[in-house]
Amino acid sequence: MKTLQTWKRWIVWLLLVSVFAVACFFLSQWQFSRRAEAVAKINSVAANFDQSPVPLSDLSALNSFDAKFEWRPVRLEGQFLADKAVLVRNRPYNGSPGFLQVIPFQLKSGELVAIETGWLPTRSDNQAPKIVPRPDQSFREIIGRVRPAEPTLNRQAPPGQIATINVDALIETENLSGEIYRKVYIRLADSYNDQALPKILPRPELTEGNHLSYALQWILFALMAFGALWWAIRQEFEARKIASDPNYRPKVRRKFGDADKAAEDAVS
Repeated sequence: MKTLQTWKRWIVWLLLVSVFAVACFFLSQWQFSRRAEAVAKINSVAANFDQSPVPLSDLSALNSFDAKFEWRPVRLEGQFLADKAVLVRNRPYNGSPGFLQVIPFQLKSGELVAIETGWLPTRSDNQAPKIVPRPDQSFREIIGRVRPAEPTLNRQAPPGQIATINVDALIETENLSGEIYRKVYIRLADSYNDQALPKILPRPELTEGNHLSYALQWILFALMAFGALWWAIRQEFEARKIASDPNYRPKVRRKFGDADKAAEDAVS
């Protein structure tokens, strides 16, 4: 009866360890998935960033965009709608708080596209920049890199600001109308003026992060849990054998060097 109760107890522990191992498995798969996403972004930058510029219409429709084209350079002809410029909040750069400037750009074909023109630092009180440069509205050609529009955070922002580079939020804030590229925005590749600001953001430096090591750690934790359970079961049964049989001696594994040590003790 006592043996049956013991086995029941260890079966319960086995079930608990199994649940823990399953949780570790799913956590490891989550880390593998995050690593795959990071690697995909790295590959996207490597494959697309230095391509030759093409018309935006070659890569995106007004209401759809294939993420495989992210970071591809595009050539645009038209004019900035400088009076519709907005600031995107909470965009630090090299540890300094700041904003991104986004300005609608009207193509010569009539469509509008959002242009991220660069980064601006905050004032000393962490409020919007004191001076916000804007381009003139002359007709020009610009080069930028296409990026998917960001999701909305459904947060309120002061007038002239938006929470993310969400084209629908830009349309609502600035009362834009007409045909508009809603699924993408363009990161400007070269400054529209000869000043230091807005600062053009550099090529992204992406890394895989620690996702692979974390994934392997979760797998190791699962294996260690089963190993610990097996060790505990063996220890209990060894203890019972010793208690029930005075002549029983558990096997002791020889360690490296034990034979030499025994020989030295015999000589002395």
